[in-house]
Amino acid sequence: MFKEPVKIILRRFRDRTLESGLLIIAVALGIGAFAAGLSLIMNTMEFSNQIMSSPEYRELVISTRSEASEMENPVEEKLVQENAVLTAADLEAANLAPGVEWAYVQNNSRLHLITADTGNMRPPEDMSPPGGDNAGGGEPRADDRQGIQISEEELAEMEADSSIIIAEFDEISGYEVTSQFFNSWDITASSGSLISEADITGTENVIVLGSELAALLAGESMEADELLGKKLLSREGYQTIIGIMNPVSEGFDQEYFSPYKDETGGFSGFRRRFMDTQLRFAVEDPEDLDSTAVLLSDWFESQLGEDQVVISNPRAEAEQLVSRNTGISLLILFLSAAGFFIALVNVSNIMMSRVLRMKKNVGILMALGASKNSIRKLFLTEALVLAVSGGIAGALLAIPLSGYMETAAGIEAGSWLYITIGAVLAGGLTTLFGLIPSRQFMKIDPAQAMRSAS
Repeated sequence: MFKEPVKIILRRFRDRTLESGLLIIAVALGIGAFAAGLSLIMNTMEFSNQIMSSPEYRELVISTRSEASEMENPVEEKLVQENAVLTAADLEAANLAPGVEWAYVQNNSRLHLITADTGNMRPPEDMSPPGGDNAGGGEPRADDRQGIQISEEELAEMEADSSIIIAEFDEISGYEVTSQFFNSWDITASSGSLISEADITGTENVIVLGSELAALLAGESMEADELLGKKLLSREGYQTIIGIMNPVSEGFDQEYFSPYKDETGGFSGFRRRFMDTQLRFAVEDPEDLDSTAVLLSDWFESQLGEDQVVISNPRAEAEQLVSRNTGISLLILFLSAAGFFIALVNVSNIMMSRVLRMKKNVGILMALGASKNSIRKLFLTEALVLAVSGGIAGALLAIPLSGYMETAAGIEAGSWLYITIGAVLAGGLTTLFGLIPSRQFMKIDPAQAMRSAS
């Protein structure tokens, strides 16, 4: 049905290669800009909804003053201790705030693992060795208090012990948490169990692994769930693996989780735990964040004194970021849509001139018996060729352009679906504007068309 029109249109494109090429480039640029702008705003909205629905943004974070900022000030003699100390006991503040659903501790943590290459290395003086703090259930060895040295023979025995995991990497990061952390983030265990109150009050060092970290530790020699009950060898002590989490997020899946314990040995351990402790209070309804912050502020002021803690509302910062990104994305979409509209007008004008040059040919076709529907197909074919070729080139252009814009806005990799939708929509508009000039031929007199100049 489209065989003859296609031949005619292809011959027209071949005879006017430069004009046709510039026309396709103009269409491609317009479609590419519009598709990229549409993809940006849609991915921005999707990403914004995703982060705002995260449990992280319905929490209030309670922490002490940042010692780093205080270190910039000149040294002053202080008559009293001004640093507040936060412990898990302060989570009882949640009882006075009806909007709080979960309250927990979440501290950054790190484990320094002993590998086959580092077994004979002595750890730093402020680091507890394996077996320290009664990690294995027995009395610490005398040399444990000075750091551990593992001989090649001892390491070989550990490697032969199927209950001990010796990692191939030196360090892993994670969090010290209380049990309600898992409830707040709706985290479940794929194998084993999560941290309970018994683990927090117990003396054994236990950890729960994120799904990706578990797969990394298991390697190719075993399944991840075979890690349960085994002891991970680290310079902080043996860490018994009690559970593996279901996938949660990229960050948590690569981390470990250990029980937060108020009791710890040594002054360095006291500073490491207490001065860095963060209390988190998760509300059920984000609208309650501000009122809950006021109640918590009053409670901590009454307990610790004025200006001793800082209450952070991550959601407020996230809302500002979302508002900024949305505004920028809308502006980019408006500019790209305006540029695309200008391109459509130019395409329509150029198509008008191309149509006028076909006036005599159209008259001859109509005189030979071509119907209006056949003439309409002729111009539709030309508009479709222009829209399809420009749309494909525009979509290819929109992919890197959209990627650059989303990276600049801090948006994670978006879906190509919106680029495809934008290119199809823009291609349809291009086809429509390309057909507008052909309407004047629907009522043309064949004799008059044949007398006109080609």
